[in-house]
Amino acid sequence: MSEVSRSPDQLLRRTLYGNAAFSVLSGAALALFAGSLAQATVVGPATLLGLPLGTAILLLGIGVIGFGAICWFIASRGRMPLALARMILWADIGWVAGSALLLALAAPTLTGWGFALIIGLALVVADLAIFEWLGLRRLAA
Repeated sequence: MSEVSRSPDQLLRRTLYGNAAFSVLSGAALALFAGSLAQATVVGPATLLGLPLGTAILLLGIGVIGFGAICWFIASRGRMPLALARMILWADIGWVAGSALLLALAAPTLTGWGFALIIGLALVVADLAIFEWLGLRRLAA
């Protein structure tokens, strides 16, 4: 067995690598298909914080790619910075809470695809947060 597979931070490290991969792939999909997603997820043209929805989704995708890079950086350290790992956990919790808020506020304008996209991403992020929490708890024991 390798040193990493026997270490107590194995669960957290693997979860952060998984978060990194998911974030980069989903962020790239959001960025590449921003215009199509904007049309498919809401009824009629929409804006978010004054930006056309397609632009907001593009920027969100770029940000999610950056988040994935940060997850990879944290997981790849020989001695994992636990304070940063905790920040990733809180960011994931924030994503899930923000998704619930978005569903509540934008429900009248969302299509079935919009609901599916928001709920699907939130479920994956919630799963990652659970495993991050378990990994951090294992290290604290």
